[in-house]
Amino acid sequence: MSTANMEPRTGSQADMLDKAEKGPPPKPFMEFSLEYDPWSHKATEYKISSCARPHMRAFHLAWVSFLMAFIAWFSFAPLGPAIKKSLNLTNQDILIANVASVGSTVLARFAIGPIMDIVGPRIGQASILVFAAIPTFFAGLVQNLAGLATVRALVGVVGAAFVGCQFWCSLMFTKEIAGTMNAIAGGWGNLGGGLTQAIMIGIYNMNLSSPSCDEECAWRNAFYIPAVALLIAAALVYYLGDDCPKGSYVRESDKSAAGAAGAVASNVQVWILVVQYAVCFGVELHVNNTAALYYFNRFGVSLTTAGLVASLFGLMNLFARAWGGMISDYAYSKWGMAGRKYSHIIITIGEGIALIIFSRIGNFGAAIFMMIIFSLFVQSAEGSTFAIVPYVDPPHTGGVCGFVGAGGNIGAVLWGTMFIFVKSFAAGYLYLGIIVVGVGITGLAINVEDTSIAHKEQMDSTANGNKMDTSLDGKEMKEVRA
Repeated sequence: MSTANMEPRTGSQADMLDKAEKGPPPKPFMEFSLEYDPWSHKATEYKISSCARPHMRAFHLAWVSFLMAFIAWFSFAPLGPAIKKSLNLTNQDILIANVASVGSTVLARFAIGPIMDIVGPRIGQASILVFAAIPTFFAGLVQNLAGLATVRALVGVVGAAFVGCQFWCSLMFTKEIAGTMNAIAGGWGNLGGGLTQAIMIGIYNMNLSSPSCDEECAWRNAFYIPAVALLIAAALVYYLGDDCPKGSYVRESDKSAAGAAGAVASNVQVWILVVQYAVCFGVELHVNNTAALYYFNRFGVSLTTAGLVASLFGLMNLFARAWGGMISDYAYSKWGMAGRKYSHIIITIGEGIALIIFSRIGNFGAAIFMMIIFSLFVQSAEGSTFAIVPYVDPPHTGGVCGFVGAGGNIGAVLWGTMFIFVKSFAAGYLYLGIIVVGVGITGLAINVEDTSIAHKEQMDSTANGNKMDTSLDGKEMKEVRA
């Protein structure tokens, strides 16, 4: 093999060079529409407009199912003022119910990751959606704080659908584009945090337009639609999706769920990312739960206006989380894992600074503008966090997704609890912004090994001004087609 005029090679291409001597790669179970690694069958590219099996269909089912989950999970938040009035609750009572909602997701995410490592993302994802549809359907029957907190805790289990979303994408795409694909899927799923503000207010106003339906009737009958949406999403995932590029799920570890969980829990880098995710996704969850009430109380706007303004925060997920993943992938292509690490640190510190500024603004219009800037940073930080996840422990990626994802909910529980004791939401946002900056600096402790040997060789060859020949038999390496 010539060393002159050599092109930089990716991790997937290096693996192919190493394995080519051992015989031809296995044929895929069907013809793929994307370029792919011939050994793992993971896609090395993506086409957003495609829904072809197995890669792009799994991608779209992953984010759509998480979107439906997110809408149901936070369907209570925009109706908070109406529920508060009907059940005669205080702001502290609403915060307690919020904590119950995100607290149950902590346990669910810790549990579902190792389980999905065994059963695969498709069955795990569908099961979560079906389970959560039941308490969502009966949410309108609550009569007091205990009932509200219980129902929100049961519905909160659906937040574990995030684990399936990220795990599924990690199984379908190579690590070189993992940051982008996980970020897009997670971001589009997180759109539910913004869409639910508009959707639930729309359902509430639709119910209220009926002469026989008052404010209490309007919110109590608003939960049937998200419940049905969960069941539809579960059916689509189960019947239309493929677990992995091999078709049927293929485990990468022979450990039990407990053994996989133990391996993940013993990894210090997992816990560092747990803390990092607590100050990005955890902050997003908390703002989704409190933004409408914050605008309603501080600026004296109507319930409808507060809900619609709050929805802008979540709607930035349409592109903001993807930006974080793309920035991380670009930094990785230039500087390796150090690029992923330092891009994440910069984004997280920027998030904290933006939140501090937002907390000090007393003008309604300026607060909206600054909330959008803050949203861009917080969701980009989420994308940059999960761009690192696939490298931490590849055989137990599902477990890592579960643990790190749970970190977001641990953060949401902590921030929700903190807000119960602060004198105002504005003061709470200030303290939270300071915490975010501090945790962002601790990102210096991230030290994840790049398991792509070829990427190291590519970085070395680039530094030496050389280019590697990735051809076999004088022809450009192509994937084996079925």
